[in-house]
Amino acid sequence: MNESGRKSCFLPVLTSLFAGVFIGGIIGILFAPKPGKETREEIMSKSEELLEKSKKGVDTVADKTKEFVDKSKGKVEEIKGKGEEIWKKGKEKVEEAKKVIGPKIEEVRKNVEEAVKKGEEKTEEMID
Repeated sequence: MNESGRKSCFLPVLTSLFAGVFIGGIIGILFAPKPGKETREEIMSKSEELLEKSKKGVDTVADKTKEFVDKSKGKVEEIKGKGEEIWKKGKEKVEEAKKVIGPKIEEVRKNVEEAVKKGEEKTEEMID
């Protein structure tokens, strides 16, 4: 679609133009004042030329597609590598945090156990 929101008619016009040129060429050859054998040879020659051009076009498209796929694979590998690097750094950060927080958690656990023990002792004293 172009800027005004309408579909582009470039491709259909171009296709029609090529089809018209091809059909016009064949009609011109058929109605040319030449013997049938020469006309058939000329049609065969033109057809072979058109076939060869088509093969080259297909080869070009195939090469471009392969190139695009190869570039895409490279990008995927690059992104994968970056993702693995980020994962590794994140894992290292978690390990570092565990080293820092681990002893503090153990200290808090001991303090809680002591507080519970003192609370139990006080409760027993109050009951007795």
